[in-house]
Amino acid sequence: MERRFQGESLNKVDGKGRISIPVKFRRVLANSDAKATAGASPRLYIAYGDKSKNYLECLSGDAFDQIDAMIRRAPLGTPVRRALEFLYYQKCDETTVDDTGRLVLPQAARDKIALADEALFQGMGDKFHILNPSDAKDAEAQIDALIDSLAQGDEFFDPLSLVAGGVGAMDHDGGV
Repeated sequence: MERRFQGESLNKVDGKGRISIPVKFRRVLANSDAKATAGASPRLYIAYGDKSKNYLECLSGDAFDQIDAMIRRAPLGTPVRRALEFLYYQKCDETTVDDTGRLVLPQAARDKIALADEALFQGMGDKFHILNPSDAKDAEAQIDALIDSLAQGDEFFDPLSLVAGGVGAMDHDGGV
């Protein structure tokens, strides 16, 4: 059962803002919505309010439910809660995927990333991003710079060594 969004896909956008979701992403959406009923489309949430981001943040039903629970636990009226409510309630739309695997991107979301005739889908584990393909190289350059910074000049640097239980923490027999 697929539960992680992985890979990239460049897809066409039509004049009405309709776009096909990659098949492997559709499978993850279907497997990541505990509230989905038989025969119904899984929930998909598109957050577009963070001005510092050049992408749309797309969340499965289960991922959005986790964010919703975190927001509800935050004390009412605090700056953190107000910011999260803005990003995930006010500037986030629930949408559905039609029978052909397409969704209609809200106009505000399309405007945010200056989307024209193509969109790049990028898997990010528990969510995926949709961005203007022209912004992809800048995003990759930022990640490359971050990895170079973390490597501190070590040509054999393994990024997984930074997380507990990563590959770098395994012994020669594959155990930890």
